[in-house]
Amino acid sequence: MWIEWFIRCSTSMNKWPLKMLCNECKRHRYIFSFSPLLFINNHKIDQISLKKFDWKKTEDERWKYSKKKSRIPSTLFASSVIGALTAAATVFSWENDGVSDRELQEACSDDYLLNMTNSQVNDVLTSLGWEKLLRKDHLMLFRKYDDELQVYSYKIFGTFNDISALVFFQVQLDLDYRMNWDDHALRLSVVDANESTQSDIVHWIQKFPFPFNHRDYLYVRRYCFDTSTNIPPKIVIKCHSINHPNVHDDKKCVRVNKYESSMIIQSKTKLDEKGIKFLLTYHEDAKASMPTSTYSYLAQSGIPNFVEKLHIAAKQLPKSKQFLSIDSLPQCRFFDDISN
Repeated sequence: MWIEWFIRCSTSMNKWPLKMLCNECKRHRYIFSFSPLLFINNHKIDQISLKKFDWKKTEDERWKYSKKKSRIPSTLFASSVIGALTAAATVFSWENDGVSDRELQEACSDDYLLNMTNSQVNDVLTSLGWEKLLRKDHLMLFRKYDDELQVYSYKIFGTFNDISALVFFQVQLDLDYRMNWDDHALRLSVVDANESTQSDIVHWIQKFPFPFNHRDYLYVRRYCFDTSTNIPPKIVIKCHSINHPNVHDDKKCVRVNKYESSMIIQSKTKLDEKGIKFLLTYHEDAKASMPTSTYSYLAQSGIPNFVEKLHIAAKQLPKSKQFLSIDSLPQCRFFDDISN
């Protein structure tokens, strides 16, 4: 099976660059052994049977292997101690690490774009250095490289006439329901919550394709109902990555420490009536070594697919699970009180 897999990869390097595979393996300290054509994790090499693969080592090689094997328990123990001390030193504060009022205000800075036509949005963003990746009847996708963060930022515009802003928002808020419709979500849970600011901390493990490790997100999320203008009403969602003492790094996953997103969901009439526009702005460093062309392909295909799944999930949300109401949303009345 491994030989066939390696031959397929070798004969299709233009479609799936081998360099990307090797970089990912190197980053996780994998040894690429061509004799058995196996990926061997050097932390778990002591669990591999020599008889099974019949490597026919010399006595000197066997002695080196046993010496290396004897060092592994102490290395793992030291790593565990360091990890425990790091977790103990992690401190989270809602006041310092949560989503601030100003962040919510800045999340609404692009809401004027939702009142423009697609052509006007395209002209404005391209003049600001944004690159258009995709344009459909109900969806537009732009990106721009951030020199300071050294990652791409994305803007996604969408329009749906068959769902309400309230339902569209709840589908994203309900983590249990998302586990049903998002097949890339391996785990979603609320770690902590703060009722006074209507914020919570979400732990999200996202499935990545082989040979990449799954990605581990830990972020704080806050939302509110923007009443700074009467028409049209908007829901604002802001998220950014954090550290929390209750969540330790998973060795099987790669923690994404650089993640931030802002979403504005604007209703055409009322929040509980059908017809919405939304704008999602986000960036992340998934720590995956892959060419820019591969990233572009994933963005142009993956993002629209996810938005469509989100749309279908909102249309199929049972009325028995529609627990949100306009009165239950916290209002962002502080927007007008923040000085520049």
